[in-house]
Amino acid sequence: MSSDQASGSRALHLLVVVAQAARGEDLRRRLAGLSSGRPLELRVLAPAFASSALKYIASDVDEGIRRARGRLERSLVEMSGERRLHAAGEVGEADPLMAIDSALVSFPADEIVIVPSPQRDQWAEKALFEHVCERFDLPVRQIELEDDETGTHAVQTACTQRP
Repeated sequence: MSSDQASGSRALHLLVVVAQAARGEDLRRRLAGLSSGRPLELRVLAPAFASSALKYIASDVDEGIRRARGRLERSLVEMSGERRLHAAGEVGEADPLMAIDSALVSFPADEIVIVPSPQRDQWAEKALFEHVCERFDLPVRQIELEDDETGTHAVQTACTQRP
């Protein structure tokens, strides 16, 4: 019997696409709050963003893979601070839409959550929320992280609802 059957409720599956490390207690609480008491399964996806379109075209993604691994490792450590959720992760393609496509093959997400970088400095990250909303038939949520002297705060900046 699966843990979902034992608890009597199906887990909520969130695909969390990180352009910066998912971090902070506020973000963990916000993600856990989306589950309405159900078990929560996260798949953290760190696209290996190329720093420019030219590097992407030239398949020069080594630096992007290194940065993605760092984002992924930090995100998984941070998410492990919330006992109500289970998190696993992967480094994805340099093209975030292709990375999401690949992740959805093995992880049946109920919703996609995007954690953008503050400057949206990766060329493929520009307008990512809009592109994800257009391409995938899932609810999409964007949560920005803001740092100040009191810590890291999670601010939802956009959300779509799909049936």
